[in-house]
Amino acid sequence: MKQVFSMVVVSASFGLFACSDAANSTPDAAGPTDAPPVVISDADCAAFARNAAMASAGCGAPFPTGAESTLATFCKKGVASAATCGGDPAAGLACFKTPDATDFQCIAGEAYPACNGDLAAALGMYCVVALGNPQCASGIKCDFNADCSGNSACNDATGQCFSKNAYCVGLPCTFDADCPTNEKCNSAEHACVARG
Repeated sequence: MKQVFSMVVVSASFGLFACSDAANSTPDAAGPTDAPPVVISDADCAAFARNAAMASAGCGAPFPTGAESTLATFCKKGVASAATCGGDPAAGLACFKTPDATDFQCIAGEAYPACNGDLAAALGMYCVVALGNPQCASGIKCDFNADCSGNSACNDATGQCFSKNAYCVGLPCTFDADCPTNEKCNSAEHACVARG
């Protein structure tokens, strides 16, 4: 549960608005047409946090007191910046806001977001939570690591300082240096993932 609580409270991810892209375009007789942007409501964050707490309890590791509320708060705060996320935050929040047995997977007694094997949705959800976590996206603007204090570094993708010791899976990244010590940048999804 410590890991999940860390994921929840220290970052992890979900919910926001996503922009349409070429993959969301549909051709018609006149040529490609962009699909309307998907709007994600931060009102869904409470349902997501509740389902994460239920999944964790179902795996035998109930959330510590206040963790569900903290996860919902991080999610709500991260929704505003979700357009910077890799993966698919809209699909992540849509998946995780309603209970489904395939949303989480029990591994070593802890619940991990799975969304029925949809990595892009899971990373998108982690991203939203990471962007709402002050250890992953402090709000302190930076251009270089020297702009950050203590054990912090500058994330090139967000332009904000982050703690090198935080759990920030899903955090947008350009380089490995944009991620905490135990994470690396997945260049395909542009998101921090666990090393190893």
